[in-house]
Amino acid sequence: MKKILGAILIGIVVLAVAAFFIVRSFEDRVTEDLVSQVSQLTIPAGWKMLDDVIEPDRFVCLGGNPCPSISRRWETDSVVTARDLEQIAATANVTLTVDRPCERPANNIGRAVQCTGLGVKDGYNYQLSLSSAAPGEPLQVSLSVRPVIFSTLAGGAFLGAAVLPRWLW
Repeated sequence: MKKILGAILIGIVVLAVAAFFIVRSFEDRVTEDLVSQVSQLTIPAGWKMLDDVIEPDRFVCLGGNPCPSISRRWETDSVVTARDLEQIAATANVTLTVDRPCERPANNIGRAVQCTGLGVKDGYNYQLSLSSAAPGEPLQVSLSVRPVIFSTLAGGAFLGAAVLPRWLW
């Protein structure tokens, strides 16, 4: 009886370890596909990268961040237009719709979002935003790429989008 119980226990452990590696390979593949897709964006050479945050796909997504997702931020001294944001997105075959001309409001003395472009590709929402800390300060361009289901359902409150891995939905 002890031998049978021991064999069953070993079998369960082996299955659990195998399941872990199978799930992990799916998660890695989803994250690699997203990074590859976002890497197609052609960013102007003069822009300085400030942040590059990659939230990998996980079996359980915690911390309020969707997974997988990518957030990047650059700084530039050059003028950036709505057309520039659209062209950056077009290099990855993302059609971006920019909400307004990328101009700083004249009466704003603090941080101002000048324009935001939104697009969707392969189940991901792309958002490119242009902002500046103050008049005369360098511009910051922010990129956010996150799963469509997370972004559209009650701000991500949908339990399935918040905790289930992308390869399950």
